[in-house]
Amino acid sequence: MPEYKNIEVTRDKKTVVAALKAPLNAETVAELAALIEELTPDKSAGALVIAGDFGGPAATAPDSEGIAALCEAVEGFSRPVLAAITVSAQGPGFELALACDLRVSAETTRFGFPGTGGAPPERLAKLVGWARAKHMALTAQVIDALEAERWGLLSHTSAESEVASVAKKLAKSVASRASRK
Repeated sequence: MPEYKNIEVTRDKKTVVAALKAPLNAETVAELAALIEELTPDKSAGALVIAGDFGGPAATAPDSEGIAALCEAVEGFSRPVLAAITVSAQGPGFELALACDLRVSAETTRFGFPGTGGAPPERLAKLVGWARAKHMALTAQVIDALEAERWGLLSHTSAESEVASVAKKLAKSVASRASRK
């Protein structure tokens, strides 16, 4: 695997983990997209975990085309992709988390679309329905992990220090029987 600056890639048998070392900016998005492209022909990779703070400061947010392309790559990847969210998933980071097949977060994580001006929440609507999705987008509502879990957005919540290990265990479980295509 090539060296990446903004993500740290590790592998444990069939599970590949991409730990975010930098905010979700244009470079990080490009590296995640490159990793997915690299893993696409690798049939030994059964699941991908993207772990870290998906929120990132607004000043470093990736452009909408970059995040849209990454989300499409995640959704088009033939093996399950899990989001392990430690701090926040807001704006483009929330969109990326929603593109993943399963989501695990810290009990203190916050989710939402602040500052998006009511952008169409299609991915969110698929998971929670149009009424909730439009409300969140139009009002810039931010919800906590408990509410996200109640809405069915999360598979698990745990202490922040345990999020990555919970996601890895879940990834190992799905990797053995994984294929989305």
